[in-house]
Amino acid sequence: MHLKISRATLLNQIQRCQNIVDKRTTNPLLTNILFEAYQQNLKLTATDLQSTFSSSKVAEIIEEGSLAVDSKKIFEIVRELNPEVPLELVSHKKFLELHSGNVKFKLAIQSADEFPSEPVDETDLFIDIQASELIRMISSTSFAMSNDETRKYLTGSLFEVSQEFGFRIVTTDGHRMALSEMHLDQQDSETNCIVPKKAVLEIKRLAESAEDKITLYLGKQQVRIEIDNQKFISKVIDAKYPVYEEVIPKYNQYEAIIDKNQLDQALRRSLIVANVFTHDVKLTFTSGKLAIAANNSEQEQAKEDLAIDYHGSEIEVGFNAKYMRDVLGAIQSSTIRIKLKDSLSPALLLEADHEHSRHVLMPMRI
Repeated sequence: MHLKISRATLLNQIQRCQNIVDKRTTNPLLTNILFEAYQQNLKLTATDLQSTFSSSKVAEIIEEGSLAVDSKKIFEIVRELNPEVPLELVSHKKFLELHSGNVKFKLAIQSADEFPSEPVDETDLFIDIQASELIRMISSTSFAMSNDETRKYLTGSLFEVSQEFGFRIVTTDGHRMALSEMHLDQQDSETNCIVPKKAVLEIKRLAESAEDKITLYLGKQQVRIEIDNQKFISKVIDAKYPVYEEVIPKYNQYEAIIDKNQLDQALRRSLIVANVFTHDVKLTFTSGKLAIAANNSEQEQAKEDLAIDYHGSEIEVGFNAKYMRDVLGAIQSSTIRIKLKDSLSPALLLEADHEHSRHVLMPMRI
């Protein structure tokens, strides 16, 4: 293999691969990046056997070839090279030479034949979606993914396509639930899959690099996304997702409209003296006012009143303030709607002017 490429182009490709490479694996081959030079393209591939990323960029290919090289070493080398000087890569039997001006590195390589092959397509359908819309949906829901590995099915996001509602992303950790959806035109097929957290965050990163529509492929075994000359593929979690629709409150008749930033700041202040483990705060909704109170075992207290738009019955309810702040961080509007039923029922938190995203918070006993 012999090629010339700009330092910026190669660094961008290698950086993308760093998110995929399994740094804790006992299989040394999975710490490598596969380089494939053919025609006038350099294709880089990284995998941890659960997910695979590949990227193709234009390069001056002098001699075609392929090899696998340690991802960490080549990333650190390319990152430290002069960005104004193009790179020349030449392979010789068991080594790869990198030339940049008067700088030269020699790295050990492995055979490309030993590198895992790219997964075959196992998706059921595809949808075209604006990159900004996919970013919005993931940002609105990803915070509620669980870290509890004993309930693996909650550690990812449910991606669901239905003729009834279009495309929907759902997450829950048992204490809160987040849902975001968008309408799809003429969608005849249906599917759903639980996408692992690592894959969800990588899909979001790739969407952030796109300027327009992207194609998202979904299936019972696999999810994949293609943007320009980049492709990301991931296995999905083999499990059944909880029946989340039953958790969404349908009869919360009381609604409070609150300035999002004022509520967030008040909760942040209350957390200073709230219980360090439960983070519980008491919210008391009365006509035109929200009283926020927190205390701890040392009898320290915080109290604060906010003016709100509320005209229902008095409701006193406890919430985990950190969980509520996560929801506030995901909501884009300047005001938030909180729909309540009573002190023991889940609350529904909504954007000011639509219900494309819905967030459910379970109450705490206070």
